[in-house]
Amino acid sequence: MKVHLVMRLFNRFHCIALCGAALASGAAPAAEPPPGANPVLRDRFTADPAPLVVGDTVYLYVGRDEAKGNDFFLMKEWLAYSSKDLRHWTAHGAFMKPTDFKWATGDAWAAQVVQRNGRFYFYATVQHNDTQPGKAIGVAVADNPLGPFKDARGSALITDATTPAPYGWNDIDPTVFIDDDGTAWLAWGNPVLYLAKLKANMTELDGPIEKIALPNYTEGPWLSKRKGLYYMTYASMAHQGLAEHLSYATAPSPRGPWTYQGVLTGTAKNSYTIHAGLIDDFKSQSYLVYHNGALTLPDGETGAGARRSVTMEYLYYDADGRMWPVTQTVAGISTPPKPPTGKVPALPDPGRSDPRVAVQQFAQGYPETWPGSPALASVARPFEQAPEPVGFHRDGGGASRMVQTFVPRDDIALGRLSLYAGDGHGTDATHSLRLSLRDVEAGTELLGAGDGLAIAYRPQGAGLLSFDFSAHPPVVLKSGRRYALALQGEKDALTINLRASRSDVYADGEASLDDRPLKDREGRPADFAFALYAR
Repeated sequence: MKVHLVMRLFNRFHCIALCGAALASGAAPAAEPPPGANPVLRDRFTADPAPLVVGDTVYLYVGRDEAKGNDFFLMKEWLAYSSKDLRHWTAHGAFMKPTDFKWATGDAWAAQVVQRNGRFYFYATVQHNDTQPGKAIGVAVADNPLGPFKDARGSALITDATTPAPYGWNDIDPTVFIDDDGTAWLAWGNPVLYLAKLKANMTELDGPIEKIALPNYTEGPWLSKRKGLYYMTYASMAHQGLAEHLSYATAPSPRGPWTYQGVLTGTAKNSYTIHAGLIDDFKSQSYLVYHNGALTLPDGETGAGARRSVTMEYLYYDADGRMWPVTQTVAGISTPPKPPTGKVPALPDPGRSDPRVAVQQFAQGYPETWPGSPALASVARPFEQAPEPVGFHRDGGGASRMVQTFVPRDDIALGRLSLYAGDGHGTDATHSLRLSLRDVEAGTELLGAGDGLAIAYRPQGAGLLSFDFSAHPPVVLKSGRRYALALQGEKDALTINLRASRSDVYADGEASLDDRPLKDREGRPADFAFALYAR
């Protein structure tokens, strides 16, 4: 779940309650759906599913949605269900409330239970009290998968003070994975993905917190492992103004390097959020668990963005370990599985960059500072000062040109350019990207042959995207002259995002979209984060 990134989407998705009208007209009630049809849990609104396999039983831990009308999330407790066949579920009711953590005030947001040494550890998102404002992650422990769970620390495991960032909602959605060697990993966050080891006691961090930059990452990570390959499945695309998708990446280690594998499934019906849980090889079959907003309760109350329902689909892997894209269905797992054959299609070929520029990707995720010594930089601390993603697809109208002007204070023989950028679907045969550098006063293009350089871009997480001009004819930027640095692409295409500031951090220039000054949601001027290096 999120706060800032999805509030603007909240009123886009609504249901029409048909059941009550049908009953009032005398129509026969709809037939009871078969076991395994979606949504799989129908007794109340449930969200953020987290499955746990214990022997021949799957336990499913969810938050309960109680919001009315178009209200924001109202979640006061976590519920547990169990099943031996994933089609027939036993409801066990509420097993914990946020206020069972004495330091928390509410919000039963996304959580997960893992088992270790015969005990069960529950990692949960809650609202901390005023001593540590913002969302926090607590851990509770029990001797039984259904509880009773008790606060294992007496304090939060993760708070805003643990992860300083320009976001007040970043410490949410924990996922925990215990590796074959006994190492326990904790990952969490919106819109930054954090990763840390846990000590063997499962209640303390074991070492530093790392930031993992994954393309299009929003929230809701699920860390898993299958046949020696690690998977990070996560909610994506919300920062591009879309309802969430599910994307995933694979790696040889939880620390990476992570390879983006694309979108696993698209937006959920009647819900701007989506949240994944994976069940691998349970009785020889794998499953994707998520939520949508499609349920209508027997009393006629309809689902919505804050009244969600747990759903399930079959999940398949090819011989290389890539997951087949999942089609969301009403039938769910009520019908027999139909495994696909062959291999998952590869991601689109991004094409080739102009030979006069060397494109360097994935150099540094969430950069705290620019590496080396830039000759000119719009911001000093990219991660802190430029938190807002801006792309060709943008609320309020798309654009085909993103521009940042600047004025050097000294002559610069241009050697390299770095942008704080990332995300998007990248370039392909139908979606282009060009890098332009113009002398504003002379009206001349300094890169390429008049319209800039063609750039091939593979999706990357938020980080440094750099361009080396060693093979380009010399470009000297003169002190006191105004220049315009631009990325040109297809209007409304999800190609790439630049990171922008929340205030006018670079007084000598300004950012714009198709000649419209770039401003934040409060109308304040903004700048893109970039750095120039001399040869």
